[in-house]
Amino acid sequence: MFENILTIYIKEFRQLKRDRLTLSAIILTPTMMLILYGYALNFDVKHVRMGILDESKTKESRELVQKFFSTEYFDFAGNVPAEPSVDKFIQDGKATVVMVIPRDYARKILLGKTANVQVVVDGTNSNNATIIIGYVEGILQSYSAQLTATYMSARGFPIGSGAIDYEPRVYYNPELKSMKYLVPGLVAFILMVLTILIPTISIVREKERGTMEHILLAPVRPLEVILGKTLLYFILSLGATVMVIVAGVILFGIPVRGSILLLTVVTILFLVGGLGMGILISTATSNQAQAYLAATALGNLPNLILSGFIFPINSMPVWLQVVTYVFPGRYFVAALRAILLKGAGVMDIWDQIVPLILISVIIIIVASRRMATRGI
Repeated sequence: MFENILTIYIKEFRQLKRDRLTLSAIILTPTMMLILYGYALNFDVKHVRMGILDESKTKESRELVQKFFSTEYFDFAGNVPAEPSVDKFIQDGKATVVMVIPRDYARKILLGKTANVQVVVDGTNSNNATIIIGYVEGILQSYSAQLTATYMSARGFPIGSGAIDYEPRVYYNPELKSMKYLVPGLVAFILMVLTILIPTISIVREKERGTMEHILLAPVRPLEVILGKTLLYFILSLGATVMVIVAGVILFGIPVRGSILLLTVVTILFLVGGLGMGILISTATSNQAQAYLAATALGNLPNLILSGFIFPINSMPVWLQVVTYVFPGRYFVAALRAILLKGAGVMDIWDQIVPLILISVIIIIVASRRMATRGI
């Protein structure tokens, strides 16, 4: 059995060595995708352009404005000349948010009354708009508490003895950088592309050329063909995993807090399932165009959308959450984040490891039986 697997492996290695385009894609694609997606996919909203319509023009209003521009979240986009110009200011793209300070702002502040401030936000990007509103509310609440304390102290009512204060502590990602959350999912997406798309197209290319028939006529079992043809891509995918994680550590500061051995085991389980899926798809397609469409529709896109890589699974409809259970990317992404960011052990992620094992075994069995009954 081992000799047959090794023979098919050597044949696949020689063929891939001659196919420089595919070989270059396997070597360069993981790092290029990590760099491109890593810098492009960023949910951190900073340097938001803010316009100011200050009708008060007082020391108090200028102090409020300064609270916003002393952070990295807002950049000054200019003064809005008049209230009717607010909509035009946003419509022309000069600012994403405009703050309108009324004329009686300073008077109400000095009297200890509530001063109304209007904030107009461009809601074209609803996700960014929600985050921006959160920033504005946080700054205004903090400044409002400061003004209240100053007003009460000036009138002989010192506060603090009965007040509530808190000190937030953020575990695993204290800087709240979205990249530390996204990069582990990006690793899963890149490996899914390597393990499903490239092997599938490679096998189907052989079917088009007629060389696969010669392999099947040889005295080898279907399982040996699967192992021999996927062994090379398995090794290359493991190498790609190392490259991507190292690049993530160097470029994005991704920590590796967990066990390297556990990380390797989980990655192997995911790769086995992905390669099995590639073999299964290749048995159902007859040309490279079909293979590409099937690999994308059945493997890459679902694992991109339903793995929790970008979109939180808990935010999906219940029926779609149920669908995610059949895709290995869901479990791999969760396990990868837990190992890299939290330093999780086996007992912490057993509920991710067991489904990965089951899915991988089922896919390999189905692919092997399909080969035995219908061939590749």
